[in-house]
Amino acid sequence: MTQQNTTPFAWWLPVELAEHQCWHVNIGPLSLYLSRQPQQWLLAYEQLSPTEHREQLSSAAALCMPPGLTAERYMFRQSPASFCLTPLLLDRPVVVKTLQPLHIPSGEQITLYISSPVTVRAALRQPDCPLQDIAVTRLSDTWFGPSTQVGELCYADKTHARFSKDELPKRPHRAITPVHIHNSSRQLLSLNKISIPVPYLAVYSSADGNLWTDPIRLQHESAGGLTRFKTGQLSTAELGSMTQLSPARTVPDKHNFIRAFTHMFTD
Repeated sequence: MTQQNTTPFAWWLPVELAEHQCWHVNIGPLSLYLSRQPQQWLLAYEQLSPTEHREQLSSAAALCMPPGLTAERYMFRQSPASFCLTPLLLDRPVVVKTLQPLHIPSGEQITLYISSPVTVRAALRQPDCPLQDIAVTRLSDTWFGPSTQVGELCYADKTHARFSKDELPKRPHRAITPVHIHNSSRQLLSLNKISIPVPYLAVYSSADGNLWTDPIRLQHESAGGLTRFKTGQLSTAELGSMTQLSPARTVPDKHNFIRAFTHMFTD
């Protein structure tokens, strides 16, 4: 018996397969196949180019795995009957460069909505058995910091920073982070790139199919750099309409955050 997703957006719901059945899931650029046999599960995937995937999302039975894909084998005395895919955030911060520099006058506050690609954790259920974590897309490495000695290794991504929730497209493979920025210094604040500390954020799903993270709050107090930073929490109203899908990978360390964000601004 096959349990199909009842919500068209919710690719993270469990799916039950009969023996000898294959399942195909498209999540943005990730094309993933899982096949159940009496004593094994097979998993294969490929990452498509942006022109090929077109923000697609689908989940349905397949006749078989494409012959060109190499499948990983997971062996059991008796194979579990169902699998589940869970969205996780990446294991390093994601650096995003804005299309144009943003200028925030003294005393002003803005909120940006910035998305980042997720990692998909494939796991079997009853008992829970993680198979592997698969990035939906490959991002290049970048160094973020004031010098080659001070800073951290991050991922570089290209995405739009949006100012309104109404402008957000539905993209099944990206999680949206609300970024609240307050310029409490006396100088004009200019911003051309930002590092999103995604390992410290949880992932949530909303009813419209978008993925969200905890918000982050940045306060700029002087020309010396960012002096206050913290991860925020979704409001009670937001939490009421969302479901947490995965916790943060890492417990926040306040001092490390301040060092990571001190040099993201230019006065």
